[in-house]
Amino acid sequence: MTGPRRRRVPEQAREEILEAAAELIARYGPDGVGLRAVAEAAGVSHGLVSHYFGTYKALVRAVLQRENERQRERIRERMRADHGVPYADGMTQVLFETLADERYVRLFAWSSLHAENAGTSSQGLSEVVDRIEAGIRLVLPDPDRPDRERIEAVVLLALSATYGFALGKRSWLAGLGHDPADPAHDTAFRAALSSALATYLTGGPRPDDA
Repeated sequence: MTGPRRRRVPEQAREEILEAAAELIARYGPDGVGLRAVAEAAGVSHGLVSHYFGTYKALVRAVLQRENERQRERIRERMRADHGVPYADGMTQVLFETLADERYVRLFAWSSLHAENAGTSSQGLSEVVDRIEAGIRLVLPDPDRPDRERIEAVVLLALSATYGFALGKRSWLAGLGHDPADPAHDTAFRAALSSALATYLTGGPRPDDA
């Protein structure tokens, strides 16, 4: 449906274009939408969308960057709530909350499969590790403190497991004879992952220690 055209300040127009693009991509997938469809949904001209974003790939990248910033803000809020240290359970909780949004999962998958967009979804990851490391330094004595390498490993494990589960859980759970729509499977997987991450972060053996 074509949205009504009305006057907007530039920042408002840009934000509404991004929101319209995110909603269409959530419904049809990134490869099923284009600039013209986004312009119609936002109630603006095709030329205005091109003016702000140039190409459709650039528009999808901008939507993904906005979604990633929202995710990073959730992590920042979790850090503030946990006094600077996003414990394993808090870390996986915020990731699962983010990845419950199929719009974001589809955007992430699309971006990851396009080489020219490599790195878009990981912007700010070093900042997250910096904040975790600084928070841990405040609450743990030096002998018990995990080093940077271990913290990075925990973050990578958390991201790999949660993103992988979000992308594959429907087929994997169905293949195991389970109902993918049952939220109990999400809860059980997150609890198991949190336990494993917490054990490793607080002194579990490294993979190369075996």
